[in-house]
Amino acid sequence: MSETPAPFHPEALTERGKNLLISVSGIRGTIPAGLDPVNTTCFARALAAVTGKRIVVGEDARPTGPALKQILIGTLIASGKEVIDIGLAPTPTVKAAVALHADAGVMISASHNPLEWNGFKMIQKGGFFFDAAMNAKWMRALRENVDPSVEYKKFGSHTRVDGVQDHIKAVLKSLPLLKEIRAKKYRVVVDGVAGAGREALPQLLEELGCKVVRLYCDPSDKFPRPPEPTPAALKEFGKLTREKKAAVGFALDPDADRLVTGSPEIGAVNEEYTLPLALLGLAPFLPKQPKTKPVVVLNLSTATLCDDVAAAYGIPVLRSAVGEANVVELMRKRKAVFGGEGNGGVIHPGIPSYGRDTLIGAALILQAMTRQDLKTVDGLLAGLSQLHMEKTKFEFERSELDAIFERFTNGFGDDVEADRTDGLHLKFSDGAWLHIRASNTEPILRVIAQAKSPITLRERIDRARKLLK
Repeated sequence: MSETPAPFHPEALTERGKNLLISVSGIRGTIPAGLDPVNTTCFARALAAVTGKRIVVGEDARPTGPALKQILIGTLIASGKEVIDIGLAPTPTVKAAVALHADAGVMISASHNPLEWNGFKMIQKGGFFFDAAMNAKWMRALRENVDPSVEYKKFGSHTRVDGVQDHIKAVLKSLPLLKEIRAKKYRVVVDGVAGAGREALPQLLEELGCKVVRLYCDPSDKFPRPPEPTPAALKEFGKLTREKKAAVGFALDPDADRLVTGSPEIGAVNEEYTLPLALLGLAPFLPKQPKTKPVVVLNLSTATLCDDVAAAYGIPVLRSAVGEANVVELMRKRKAVFGGEGNGGVIHPGIPSYGRDTLIGAALILQAMTRQDLKTVDGLLAGLSQLHMEKTKFEFERSELDAIFERFTNGFGDDVEADRTDGLHLKFSDGAWLHIRASNTEPILRVIAQAKSPITLRERIDRARKLLK
């Protein structure tokens, strides 16, 4: 490899500001102000410089995806790489394909960001997102303008394969009650937001004997609702789940690593309920006398609903910084049996994706329903605690972040325990908490709070708003 000048300069990250974000969650940028052909080529070249021979590439359904993929694949082939193209596929499917078949991978997606955004989620050997060390190695190659290109006789190759079926087989293999789930023949609504999971999740559910009612699973739907699966965005999903008297519904984000549940009584359910519902489908089947004490890992912004389920099975819960890579790092370190993020991201270490995975999340919820012989998911929801939580976001200047944290620490008095692992996490003596941090994926400040009552929640959110003025 040789070093040659490149038109991209990393210093432009500061100049571009809100148009291009690089974090533990990968690269995200607006089109074309953040991700243009020149930047895309430079990012791909740096990736080729720090990874092995075989690289998996997948994409969600954003209209800018095909163009970015052609630039990415062309650069990788010119760097001597063997590209395994799995086409439209969920992020966890790309991760699983890397774990099973390759040295690295890239998911072309901006997840829940608006349509003018796209991005790259970079995956290292084993199917794990780039950790801090790999990110630093990649950034160094970018800054040093490392050129991994090879002479034409040593160009790489491009192969199309189906990565979804391997992923589905791994999920099915993990289910102790597979036959029993199939016998239930549950009716399930799927809102695929016309994205990466619009084919994969229905295929899995049909393998599980379910009758699938599809919503926004046609390519022509073209981002038919806001991409982030919030209650406001899921009104049609909730309505259809009720109208069809489905046993359960599952709604996805564009790259299918976040899962939201729907119920025939409630409609769309708060995303924070996904993790405890899924844990109910796993915890009863864990070894009764494990060699090591099992633990569950959640991030600091996740509600305590899952803690209640874990406590019922005698499983302690640990907290990590926000971001799938951070959760997975602690899970691997502590050999956790389950983990995830409260945005609907279920992580099962027994699945090759080993990350937020909507396919195993949906399967575990169906397994929990089957184990309790329930006709609908409402039976599971009835056994969970009531949630009083609010997630808000604000624009801010990054230079003011430390001052903001100081105001929050002082503004909530002595009745708090402060944790600076990720932003500022304030834990109150009653077990409630408030977390304020800069987003990894958007140029915003997130403020998330959970309280014991709606009155207390409102008081703390109002105080947070005043402290941000």
